Amino acid sequence: MPEGGEARWLLTNEGVRLRVFTWPGAREGRGTVFLFGGRTEFVEKYFEVVGELRARGFAVVSFDWRGQGLSDRPLADSRKGHIDDFATFDSDLALLMSEVAPAFPKPWTAFAHSMGGQILIRAAHDHPEWFSRIVLSAPMLGLRFSRAAERAIRALAFAFHAAGLAGRYVPGGTPKAADETPFEENILTSDEKRYALLQSLVQAEPKLGLGGATVGWLRAAFRSMDMAAAPGWLGSIKTPVLICEAARDALISPLALRHAAAHLPACELVTIPDAKHEILIERDPARAAFWQAFDRFMGIGNQ
Repeated sequence: MPEGGEARWLLTNEGVRLRVFTWPGAREGRGTVFLFGGRTEFVEKYFEVVGELRARGFAVVSFDWRGQGLSDRPLADSRKGHIDDFATFDSDLALLMSEVAPAFPKPWTAFAHSMGGQILIRAAHDHPEWFSRIVLSAPMLGLRFSRAAERAIRALAFAFHAAGLAGRYVPGGTPKAADETPFEENILTSDEKRYALLQSLVQAEPKLGLGGATVGWLRAAFRSMDMAAAPGWLGSIKTPVLICEAARDALISPLALRHAAAHLPACELVTIPDAKHEILIERDPARAAFWQAFDRFMGIGNQ
């Protein structure tokens, strides 16, 4: 854990515990970065990133999304990645911003990966007062399926949900966590050392592991992505946004990222060469390209 960090529980109105981590800033006026992971992820996975943000002078706030990390999970089978609706994530984020954020210096910047990017684009639309800038790493604005495959998957997810099977794994889903997959079979990163470190975290604390998504999660994800793809909806977001696309991403639709960038009024789209989905867990050259884009977007080096 990077030096100076503190961990605490944030309790929702219905008694759900959310695990929060905070680090103070190291430079006056630099502000705070709110760091949000994607599906299956947990704060420890981003300790290297936290250190890099703090080296730039930022305070950092992060937390485990409901159902992930050591935050409370909604189903008896804790390996199932489940959510009823992305509005639940919205409520948890709003609680963080009301109960934790006020103690940290402005300006506030959101930095989110994958599923976290979908949740943060919703926040940019509904709460433009929260963040002065938003940085999205391979955001889940659309999944990489063929049109025929997506139609079939959507139909299956909505039919299973209507049949009362929201808590069932999506077909092919298992309790096995992504970080428990052998490196040679993973589609997330080409950096073997960083991947091994992630595996060691789940080995040390198996409760951090999260398996496949449920039918309910997939249905909720499709509904959220559909809403957030509407041109008029995107066009109302005035906050400056940086979208970083992973050039070798097997999960996220590049067309969806370009669609969003074309309709967001203040958006920059940068492609990170040789990066798989998890840009921040990639090899050093890909990470360096990301940080170059981040620093330029944040005005670091111009101050």
